[in-house]
Amino acid sequence: MNYLNPKNVYIVLTLALASTSHLSAEKMLLTDKQGRALTADVLAVEKDAGKVKIQRDDGQIFSLPLDNLIQADHDKLLKLADTLAAAEASKPLKPDAIKLELSRGNFKTTKKSEDVKLTTGDTVKDGVTITQENWGYALTISNRTPKPIDELRAEYRLFATVDNMAVAEDKLVLKKKAYTTPIEKIDALNKITLRTETIVAVKMAYNGNIVSAKTGRSESGERLYGIWLRVFRGDQLVQEIAMPDSLRTKEKW
Repeated sequence: MNYLNPKNVYIVLTLALASTSHLSAEKMLLTDKQGRALTADVLAVEKDAGKVKIQRDDGQIFSLPLDNLIQADHDKLLKLADTLAAAEASKPLKPDAIKLELSRGNFKTTKKSEDVKLTTGDTVKDGVTITQENWGYALTISNRTPKPIDELRAEYRLFATVDNMAVAEDKLVLKKKAYTTPIEKIDALNKITLRTETIVAVKMAYNGNIVSAKTGRSESGERLYGIWLRVFRGDQLVQEIAMPDSLRTKEKW
């Protein structure tokens, strides 16, 4: 290692937190606590590990503990690292940075019975069974980049059919619920799975020989229809998916 007079030697820093990200060259005096200075390229600052990765003039690359540097240089390197991290985080993600996968499921089922009042005026105890299903999705988000991705959020609409036993015509009528869910940091080339919130689908079944006076049906049921999901980072729409895809043209966000 070549040690020179710290009063006369300056180092050109090319600071990076990742191999593809660089700051503009900046000159600074870099010395250790023994008053020695070294001419080198700073390749990366590993804040969690408390190390700085440098390359000497002879091409050798190695790491030094940040605590070996004088406080002024120690603080300057950390500040530059934070600046680069903020700049990197503000860059738009590419459309293929993440991959979305959805799997539907009924997360909760409850049943109850209620009395039914007939057109004759009589009441049948426990004449109808009402089943309530809470439907949602398991969402898997894959990070396809060599860097962690954070500060994502999912905004989505869940849709279910509305089945009114009093209406004879079979018409597709949808109800929807809107949610926003923050997404935890996804490590490089890794993935996470989370559950969405749910939408309720109600099923009704008359017991015995009871049927609807208007439709003649003894059963009626709602069902999960689909989901329209968008993933954002800040104001950037990173990825979008709909199941079925027709929701994006037939429904309003």
